[in-house]
Amino acid sequence: MRFSQLCTKAVCASLLFWIGTPSLSQQTTQAAHSNKAALSNQDILAMVKVQFPDATIIKTIQVNETDFDLSAGALVTLKSSGVSQTVIEAMLAAGTNKKRDGFAQNTQMSVESMGKSSDLLGEVGVYVVQGNKLTTVEPEIVNWRTGGVVKTLATAGLDKGHVNGTVSGPTSRLSLASPPQLMPDTTVFYFHCLEGTSAAEYQLLRLWGKGDRREFRAVTGGILHASGGAKDNVVEFKYEKVSPRIYKVSVPRLNIGEYGFLAPGAVATANAASQGKIYTFRIVE
Repeated sequence: MRFSQLCTKAVCASLLFWIGTPSLSQQTTQAAHSNKAALSNQDILAMVKVQFPDATIIKTIQVNETDFDLSAGALVTLKSSGVSQTVIEAMLAAGTNKKRDGFAQNTQMSVESMGKSSDLLGEVGVYVVQGNKLTTVEPEIVNWRTGGVVKTLATAGLDKGHVNGTVSGPTSRLSLASPPQLMPDTTVFYFHCLEGTSAAEYQLLRLWGKGDRREFRAVTGGILHASGGAKDNVVEFKYEKVSPRIYKVSVPRLNIGEYGFLAPGAVATANAASQGKIYTFRIVE
């Protein structure tokens, strides 16, 4: 073989090697990305120490992987070190959903594809998009009051006048940060609905704080289908069906406060699977 042919082959092999090998900067970037540590208790304490507002800390929790120590002793340390109850609850929510939602651990799968799969969403319920993961919105039980007297769910819709729904506790356990002004002004949820129901049958309600509980007003014979006070706390939202029984729900920017998605059939129906459920969350700065 001629010397010129050997040189040509050697040059080609060298070029292929350099083309197929990542640059030093690329290797450094990839290594830094793979070694990125999850948020820890110490990270939260450091942010509190330099006086980051709660809203910034919560957003940081929502968009990053977390590895919090949520033992009783660790929570006492956090509280005694000046970490607010709102931030601690956001840490608890992140830890709970990390254990419950296996789909959140697959970083190669987009939220959009996760939301379209009933298998990945798990059981029937409501989920909210937080950064690159889906978080379960936990349901709470609704107690109904008509004319100041607690009624059973079966009879609440048969009385004349309005119905006041109450939820125990002053606040929801799930805190969601209001989108920054320069970011899209919607919050995205996914509903995994019962067979035969749709997102159109849910009601998004503003809840009023009343001491040790939250309240909302509805009307008998159909939630929030009347004028007056019962209409003041309803929030419009958009939805689209993305797969069987799965709906993508877009909620406009909400004011700071308590909210909940009232499940279909929550008043005067025989649908025991959804009676009295409201999926609650609160919006913080």
